[in-house]
Amino acid sequence: MSEQIKWSVSIVIPNYNGQHLLVETITCAYNSLVTSGILDYEIIVSDDASTDDSFQQVTSVFPELIYLTSDKNTGFAGNMNRGIRRATKELVCFLNSDVHLSSGYFHSQLPLFQDEQTFGVMGAIFDKETNVPQDGAKSACIGLLKIEGNKNTFSSTEVLPTLFLSGANALVRRKKLLELGGFCELFNPYYSEDVDLGLRAWRNGWSLYFQPVATCYHEQSSTIKKLPTIKVKTIAKRNKHYLHFLHLPTGLNYVYLVKASVNSFAQLLLGRPLHFQALTLAFKELKTLQLERKNRQQHSPKKKALSVFQVRKAMYSKVPLKST
Repeated sequence: MSEQIKWSVSIVIPNYNGQHLLVETITCAYNSLVTSGILDYEIIVSDDASTDDSFQQVTSVFPELIYLTSDKNTGFAGNMNRGIRRATKELVCFLNSDVHLSSGYFHSQLPLFQDEQTFGVMGAIFDKETNVPQDGAKSACIGLLKIEGNKNTFSSTEVLPTLFLSGANALVRRKKLLELGGFCELFNPYYSEDVDLGLRAWRNGWSLYFQPVATCYHEQSSTIKKLPTIKVKTIAKRNKHYLHFLHLPTGLNYVYLVKASVNSFAQLLLGRPLHFQALTLAFKELKTLQLERKNRQQHSPKKKALSVFQVRKAMYSKVPLKST
């Protein structure tokens, strides 16, 4: 039996008022599954309390599709977790409603899961209009009080390790995903939840890859762009504080907060209140963050997880693989 037939896949698509995007995205998703030789699959739309006609439109075109609804808007992590809990297949694909998978998208990713330590794989994302690459392997920039992973490393032939998998097009082993508890919902409504998940996977000794042969295309019409810029920037900065507090070693996470406090006050004096507002939001959740750290230590799939400072070494000890 071929590798393509062996694996089963659940595609989970988060939706919030995206009726204008869903039909084409789902059509491409079905095509990518069939052309990849995957016979056992399901597509799940997890709806985050949409107020448009997404449900009626999608279910009329795809009656076999699984459509989950929610009475409350929770944000990306909470919405994705609903879909993940409903998924039943071996691999789960996170797919944004504005991302179109190419034919045979999964074909080159599936062999990487022959290694039991593979947590997940992401493909290359291109702008649909310009064909400019948008997402590649995420480089690890981890210092004493700094965790960054937004720098892209592109390749056309080699499978590269990546610090995290884009929440827009990741293919993940469901069993390992559930062991980690899915996305951390502290990061709701958006940003850094995918970085956090990637760090947790690496720290548990698992591997994440970028497969450049698997290509998909971004429609460039995300919901976040419709939100006030100041709100988006504040939440993004708050979530970076969350990320550092949760992953830096005990003691250094508090040193980080002290440094962030000094910086935010300096920015405030210069008439830039965003940093102060973001840090204030983080401090309001300090007890919750402390509890989350404790729970992670107690329930880690690996008894002695790697420190965040060991992640970079673990990543780059992986030898680049030739695409198949």
